[in-house]
Amino acid sequence: MKKSDLRTKVIFTGKSKILPLLDHFEARIGGRKGAEEARDRFAALLDKLYPEKQSYRVTDPKTRHEARLSAWKEKSAKLLAICAGIIPDEHGPGYNASSGDYISLRGLDYVGPWESHKAPYHDMGRDGLGLVAVERTRVYARSSKWRPSSVTTYFLVGRNESGTYFSHPVSPNCKTVEEAVQWIWNGMAYKIVQRQGDIALVGASTGPKMPRRLPWGHRIQGDMIVHETHPDLPLPKNPGERIIVGRRASARARAATRD
Repeated sequence: MKKSDLRTKVIFTGKSKILPLLDHFEARIGGRKGAEEARDRFAALLDKLYPEKQSYRVTDPKTRHEARLSAWKEKSAKLLAICAGIIPDEHGPGYNASSGDYISLRGLDYVGPWESHKAPYHDMGRDGLGLVAVERTRVYARSSKWRPSSVTTYFLVGRNESGTYFSHPVSPNCKTVEEAVQWIWNGMAYKIVQRQGDIALVGASTGPKMPRRLPWGHRIQGDMIVHETHPDLPLPKNPGERIIVGRRASARARAATRD
C-alpha cells in the first residue's frame, strides 16, 4: 500500500483522529525496505481496532460501559505500541506458517493524557501511557525437530516530551499502567519530584544521593543533570532528596527503546 492510499483510507473511514499517530508511524518506515507491506499490516490493524459496527449484546448499562471502556483501553494501548515500532503480524504464525518470528500484541491497560501527566505516571509526552503484552512465536524449518516456541514481554509504552515514542520492558506481574510505573520506580512513583527519562529526582530519605552510574545520555553539568531530549534535572540539594534510576525488565520478545 502506498503512503497516500493509507492516509486516504484513514480519512475516509472516519479515523482522522489518529492521523498524528499515522505520521509518526510513517516517519519510522518511510523510504525503507518493506514499507508497503508495513502499511498493509497497519491498515489491517486499523480495521480490527476500528470495526465498522461494534455490537455490545449485554443490556445492563454498567456492564456495557465497562465493555466499551475495556475495548477503548485495549485499542489505545495497541496504537501507542504500534507508534513505538511494535508492529504485530496480522494473522500470526498459523498451522502452515513458514519459518521465522511472528509478533502478536495485546493491549492490557491505558491511562489517558488528562490523567497521565499527574503522579504516579509523570507522563511528559501528553499522549497517555499504555501497558501491552508482546508475544514472539518462533517457527522453525519443517526439516527441524523443534516445535514453535513463544516468549512474552510486557512493555509500558508512551511518548516522551520530544515526540519520540518508547517501549519500556516491565515485570510480567504488572496488570495495570500504575503497577508498571510503580515497578519501574521501585514503589516510589508517588515520591517523584521531577523525571528525566529513565531517572528521577525523588523525595525519599533512604538510599544514596546519587546512583553509581547514570544511564547513557544523562550527564552532570554544574548543578544539573542534562540530556539532549529531556529538560534539565536538578541535583539533590534539599534534605531527603536523591536521584534514582528506573528499572528495566529483560526484553525477550523484542528489543526495547529508550525513553
